[in-house]
Amino acid sequence: MGNQNVNGIKNMTTLKTFTICAQTMILRQDKILLIKRAGSLPLWPGYWQCPAGKMEGDESPRACSIREIFEEIGLKINPTLGTVVAVNTKRLDRPSQAYRDINFFFVATEFDGEPVNQEPHLHDAMDWFDLNNLPDSMIPSVKFGIEQYRRGESYGEFGYEKSECCG
Repeated sequence: MGNQNVNGIKNMTTLKTFTICAQTMILRQDKILLIKRAGSLPLWPGYWQCPAGKMEGDESPRACSIREIFEEIGLKINPTLGTVVAVNTKRLDRPSQAYRDINFFFVATEFDGEPVNQEPHLHDAMDWFDLNNLPDSMIPSVKFGIEQYRRGESYGEFGYEKSECCG
């Protein structure tokens, strides 16, 4: 079948697919809550990130954010969308391949109680950081998304080459 169209729809083998992820920025005044990936993890060990996860089943990106925050840090939240980042980065284990993610960065400023690291096998630490002084050892695409949100930008692309075609 190759690149043929069937009823106006491209053959699925020619389409690029993306993983949909929900990153959640838990904010308190000028601070953001970050979690540190365990040193035993294969990807980005020892790096800081927002609590995050991939969509499961038929849940929406927002439902994913709510579920992941409760699973990872025990908070019940009502998040709003802050920004979206398309990510295209080389795989560390197979540099000839790429991760292609669409990251929805949600924002939660209201929550009851204090966050608790409920997955210590996945996260070595959890701490509040000044939004103007993020740690150096952050997953680069996550840092990009946080900074993009702070600039008030609704969409950005990380790891893509700039296109000359469309201005």
